[in-house]
Amino acid sequence: MSTPWRLLAGTLGVLALALMASVLALGVLMATHSYQAFESPFSVVNFSSQRGYYSLSCPQNWIWNRGNCYYISTEAKTWPGSQTACKNMNSSLLKIEDREELKDFLKLLKSYYWTGLSRRGPDEPWRWEDGSGLSHNLLSEQEHFFRGWCVHYGFSNQFSSEDCHHSTTYICKQSAI
Repeated sequence: MSTPWRLLAGTLGVLALALMASVLALGVLMATHSYQAFESPFSVVNFSSQRGYYSLSCPQNWIWNRGNCYYISTEAKTWPGSQTACKNMNSSLLKIEDREELKDFLKLLKSYYWTGLSRRGPDEPWRWEDGSGLSHNLLSEQEHFFRGWCVHYGFSNQFSSEDCHHSTTYICKQSAI
């Protein structure tokens, strides 16, 4: 076999090995992604085991992030029931302050969760539990707010309004100590 053919055969052999390694790596990534996609939609990411998400300044079973503590429920309640549950834990339903909060751990949610955003009727403004108004920089309220007077957040980083007596999980928020 002449030298040019040997060089070509060697090059093709190296390319074949690289292709096999790429296919194997892609298969592992797809298998991992498929496993995560089939988890229960009501499961919660285990934030406390991830660095930067847990601090002793939060109550047990709460998640620390950017100076706040978050309680992610696994129990479904109506919006008023969720509000009461949060008040009983000296907190309030989730108030999202800015887009950074959405980009942090909230993007990892695997279900819908009640937030503290609601309104009293069709001509009333959207307000957080503390009475402050909805920032138009945070989201476009016309997009998904047509089903009810209470807002939940979750799948695909979507806000959506729902009947307040619908039961779903919820997130409580309080300032870290």
